[in-house]
Amino acid sequence: MESFLNFCRGPLLVLAFTAFFLGVLRQVALTLVELGRAYRRAGDQAVNVRFIFKRSLGWIIPVNGLRGTRSVYTAASVVFHAGMLLVPLFLAGHVELIRRGLGVAWPSLSPGAADVLTLASIVALATLFVLRLGSRASRFLSTFQDWFLLVLCGTAFLSGYVAAHPAGNPLPFTLVYIVHLLSAELLLVLVPFSKLGHAILFPLTRASWEMGWHFVPGAGERIRCALGKGGEPV
Repeated sequence: MESFLNFCRGPLLVLAFTAFFLGVLRQVALTLVELGRAYRRAGDQAVNVRFIFKRSLGWIIPVNGLRGTRSVYTAASVVFHAGMLLVPLFLAGHVELIRRGLGVAWPSLSPGAADVLTLASIVALATLFVLRLGSRASRFLSTFQDWFLLVLCGTAFLSGYVAAHPAGNPLPFTLVYIVHLLSAELLLVLVPFSKLGHAILFPLTRASWEMGWHFVPGAGERIRCALGKGGEPV
């Protein structure tokens, strides 16, 4: 098992990071190409950068959502996203791992803050799972990917927390550590090719949505013709 552990935190980890970075670069490139194409074809090429920033900030900090009927879901989603971004990047063990591999490092979270954020993320994931399971509409709209990503994220957080606190771990440390590495590496590979990618591409996708509503020149008339109402006023 020790040799497999070394493989997981060695070649397999390098492969996961490589797939992650290449996948993200590909998605960014494709998004920029499509954004440029949409801009060239747009009937109205005025882009309100301030509006895009304001709307993006509203999605990142959904104050209105916290007041609505889905306030619990919104709060759990915010906590989960915060944990997904902050824990992998600023956990002391992760920062040290990156320093050893790439030679770069940055300030890390204190152990107490990391524990609180990890536990909050686990509770948020469990809340999202229960709310999705308890809502008929959410169950109908959910795909295998939605359920799988929730379970995979929960596995990565829970195994990481247990591995960081071996005193209260009833399972062999090596086994828990391997589970954490495999789940985290699978997440790295899946991020650019799943719904988790929105955490990285969010600013670009918001700009795409803002520009996407601009009709292509002549689109209105073509729609009227398709409906058999060519030349008629709208």
